[in-house]
Amino acid sequence: MSKCYSILICITDGIEEIETVSSIDILNRSNMNVTLVSITNNYKISCAHGTNLICDVLLKDLSNNDDCIAMILPGGMKAAKHFKSNKLLLKYIYEFKSSQRIIGAICATPAIMLISNNIFPQAKMTGYLGLKDLIPSKQWSNNPVCWDDKFKLLTAQSVKYSIEFNLKLISIILGKNFSKKIASEL
Repeated sequence: MSKCYSILICITDGIEEIETVSSIDILNRSNMNVTLVSITNNYKISCAHGTNLICDVLLKDLSNNDDCIAMILPGGMKAAKHFKSNKLLLKYIYEFKSSQRIIGAICATPAIMLISNNIFPQAKMTGYLGLKDLIPSKQWSNNPVCWDDKFKLLTAQSVKYSIEFNLKLISIILGKNFSKKIASEL
């Protein structure tokens, strides 16, 4: 069976490994074509808690991504700070946003990266509870996983909700029944 949709997972040093690996695993189980993208100049990424991951491609070498339906930005404080200042990543995020493709962000990334760069000034979102004050109250959602359909933004509070985040993404793309099927296999 061929892969049905393509998804980019962008990572950098300090990324939260469970948020990253759960996305890779659950989306692969859903027959998604997952591409692990390093926003650094290195394929090898050192995660927040010592795990090393090897990326498929460097962001600077990423060519045509028109077939990608979503981009995921896992959390980790150090990683979120790297995301915040990466101009090439910001360019891709704005491309995804303007073409109404899904952007997913977990934990520290919504507050540190998305809010700091004013990418979704009106979207509802959630994020790491310790950074709640950085997200304007009119935008904050208490839900551990928040989907804003108008802005195509999916966010989650923490590593604790990584599986729920990915199942929601599957539900958005492939439907609730398929998401339930994947959930029953976990």
